[in-house]
Amino acid sequence: MQPLGEGAGDRELMARLAAGDRDALAPLVERHYTRLYRIALAYLREREDALDVVQEAFVKAYQGASRWDGSAEAGPWLTRVTVNLAIDRWRRNRRRGETFAPLAEDDHAASLADPLASPDRAVHGREAGERLAVALRALPERQRAVVVLRHYQDMSLEEIAGALGMSLGTVKSSGSRGLAKLREILVPKGENHA
Repeated sequence: MQPLGEGAGDRELMARLAAGDRDALAPLVERHYTRLYRIALAYLREREDALDVVQEAFVKAYQGASRWDGSAEAGPWLTRVTVNLAIDRWRRNRRRGETFAPLAEDDHAASLADPLASPDRAVHGREAGERLAVALRALPERQRAVVVLRHYQDMSLEEIAGALGMSLGTVKSSGSRGLAKLREILVPKGENHA
C-alpha cells in the first residue's frame, strides 16, 4: 500500500482500514477524536466514561471497517457509533445505580458565569448546571441524544439524522419533545419567566 498522504479523505482511510492497513486509523483518530469526545462527554457528563467510549468507538471502527458501507461518510458513522456506545454506557451505569455529578469544569453554566461574580452567584450557576444535568438524564435516550447533539454540539438537524440513522421528522419531533420535557422539569408549573 502506498503511504498515507495528509490529504487522504475519510473514505480512503476507512477503505485502507478495511484492507488491513492499521496506519489508516491514526489520521481518523486525529480528525475526529475531539468532536467525538465532546459528544460523549455532553451525553455522559463523566470524563472517564467519555474517554472510554471514544476509545471503544475507534476500536469498533478498526474492527468493523470491513463492514462499513463505503458510500457513507465516516464522520456521521463514527458519531453514530459513539452515541450508541454512550447510550449503552449510560444504561450500564444507571443499572449499577451510579450517580453522575455534573462537570466540575468546562460545564456550560460555569463557562457562562462571570469570573468576578460573587460567591452567591457562582453557587447559583453551579446549581443551575446541576439542575440541567439532572433534567437531561431524565429524558428518554433518543430525545437526550438529539438535544445533546443539537444544543451542545451545534449539529444541524440533517447531521443529527445522519449520525443517528433517524429520519429528519423523527429528529425534529424528538428534539421538540425533549426541549418541552426539559422546560417542564426546569420550570415548575405556575412559574413563568417570560
